[in-house]
Amino acid sequence: MKKVAIRLYMTAIQVLGFVFRRFPMQQKVVMLVSFPENPTAILREMDKMHYLPETIVFYDPRLNVDGMARNFMRSLPKTNGNLMRLMFHLSTAKVVVTDNYFAELAGVKWRDSATCVQIWHANGALKKFGWEDKAAQARSDADKARFQAVYQTFSKVLVGSDEMGEIFKRAFLLDDSRLLKLGVPRTDYYFDEAALQQNKQNSVKKYQLDGKKVILYAPTFRDEALDDTKLHLDVALMKEKLSADYKLLLKLHPSMLTDLPKQEDDFCIFVDKEMEIEKLLPVVDILITDYSSIPFEFAFFEKPMIFFAYDKDVYDTSRGLADGYVDRLPGRLCTMTGEVIREIENPADYTAQIRDFGARWNTYSDGASSQRFVDFLKVKMEQE
Repeated sequence: MKKVAIRLYMTAIQVLGFVFRRFPMQQKVVMLVSFPENPTAILREMDKMHYLPETIVFYDPRLNVDGMARNFMRSLPKTNGNLMRLMFHLSTAKVVVTDNYFAELAGVKWRDSATCVQIWHANGALKKFGWEDKAAQARSDADKARFQAVYQTFSKVLVGSDEMGEIFKRAFLLDDSRLLKLGVPRTDYYFDEAALQQNKQNSVKKYQLDGKKVILYAPTFRDEALDDTKLHLDVALMKEKLSADYKLLLKLHPSMLTDLPKQEDDFCIFVDKEMEIEKLLPVVDILITDYSSIPFEFAFFEKPMIFFAYDKDVYDTSRGLADGYVDRLPGRLCTMTGEVIREIENPADYTAQIRDFGARWNTYSDGASSQRFVDFLKVKMEQE
């Protein structure tokens, strides 16, 4: 049944794309948004630079998009009810900006002067995605053809480093000519000292963090967590060993946050789902994560990271970790809570590795990435 539904949907977008391709192109920007950080940074910069073309944003309806709102843009939830509007705007836009895989792109045939830019939603990768995702390779030939049809719509892919550029080339089967080396807009925030200081003060007040060092545990979401919600980090043991000097913030996927039994106290604090993680990072002293993209941003602070990869081999088999995952890590790899505690109590010095990690993955992200992207946008909008 699912395969039939997908086939019908793909037929619908192909038909709509064919019809709307007959309409005149319009001077407008269309954004497809599944993560708000990069689009928000770009929209903010457009506003700041007084570059205000017609801009239509289709967003994942699960997102809170209040922070993206600008007077010059229209926003619509990306729902089946808005499919005709979406395909019309995609087919008639001068520039399309997307931050993820969207199947609807496969139904669009770009005119010569149109541009589709993949800005992605992370500035680094410790796990495989796109064509390299092992789960994708196990899919049907029809699914693979659909994936590739979407990847081929990317005129350019925005990158923050040559390292990430090489990953995009493999993930989307692209060549060097499609890489746009302008830096990642969301990272401009880490060069804004006033914003960092304000968010640090806000977090200290909100979570009553005065006098304690802060540990943040932010694991990657796993598909099986939908059926078996379990926190593998032993919070009780962490509290027993560390509560005199630390507080633990848990930033979990919304489904885990809803389903997990709460044992919040003066040591363990569950961060609400609306709190953007980048606003938390300035107050964090030690990051605990696994395969997420958070370390690439936390590296700007040059603070300790611990990688609690308790299911490394299983995850690698099912999804695929980046080649040389263990060697890439700028911190201790742990598989047991006791190892995490020992690393916090007697930390090894990874400062040099963290600096090297940040330099390799944030090469072009220098605080002016959004400005360069808007300049690029202007050029593309003015092309005949």
